[in-house]
This record gives sequence, C-alpha cells and structure tokens, in this order.
Amino acid sequence: MKIKIILLFIFSIILASCNTTNPNIVKKSDTQKIKSIKYGNIIDSSPVKVKGEGSLIGSTTGGLIGGLLGTQVCGKELIAGAKCEEIAIVYATIGGAALGYVTEALLGNHDGYQYIINIDDSVDHVAIVQGSETVIKNGERVVIIFGKTIRVLPYSG
Repeated sequence: MKIKIILLFIFSIILASCNTTNPNIVKKSDTQKIKSIKYGNIIDSSPVKVKGEGSLIGSTTGGLIGGLLGTQVCGKELIAGAKCEEIAIVYATIGGAALGYVTEALLGNHDGYQYIINIDDSVDHVAIVQGSETVIKNGERVVIIFGKTIRVLPYSG
C-alpha cells in the first residue's frame, strides 16, 4: 500500500512539472529550431491569474492510480452478484480520473501578465499573456519569439 501512495505522489509531481508558462523555461522539443522573432515596446503590462486546465493526461493518470488502489479495497465477497473488488475498481477508476483532471487543473493555476506590445515597423499591436513572476515594465524593449509557444523577453540590443 505504501508503494501505491508513493506512486500517486510521483505521478502528481510529474503532472505539476509539465505545467509551466515561464518564458525562461524552454522544452527540449523547442531547442535547435529556427524561430521567427519580432521586436517592440511594452505599451501596457497588467497582472492576470492564469487558470489551469485539466486534460486527458491528468484523467488517465488519475484513473490508472484509482483503479490500482481499488484492487486493495475489499476481497472476493459478492455484492449484488458481483465481486466487491470489481465494484471498487470501477468506482475508484472513475473517481481517480475525476480527481486527476481536477488536480491537474489546480496545479496549473498561477500568476502571469498580459502584455500589449507595439510591434516595430507595424501599425499593429499584439496582446500576449504569459506566466511569470517578473513583470516586464511599460516602455521596456522586448523581443517576441514565435514558435510552438510564444515568449516575450526583455531585449537590450
């Protein structure tokens, strides 16, 4: 039973580590690829709350863990013509999937900023929300890096 609790803890850590919008953290799959960039100046920076979202990964992980833990609930006695263990596995899997979805969503909640940026050589402005603890101040020069995700970073060049 202790091993199963440890596994549950490890899967929770994995879910939490997959959830980041910090512009200074780059996934390995985003390295060594050509990215498009633009330069501009921050017109406005506003704090926002980024709400996490559950996904199939959280539900599946929770369901697997729930089903595994459901095997430990009761023995082979019959309840309404079915083994108690089988009933426990079904309910634990459903409950685990719901809990995994909600847990992933809650772990994804964090603070961030919405930036309105005046793009150089363009009449267009863009609005980009990114999770970060450090604000880029109004008027500051930035580089916008376009790829699988968009990152806004201070630029001093």
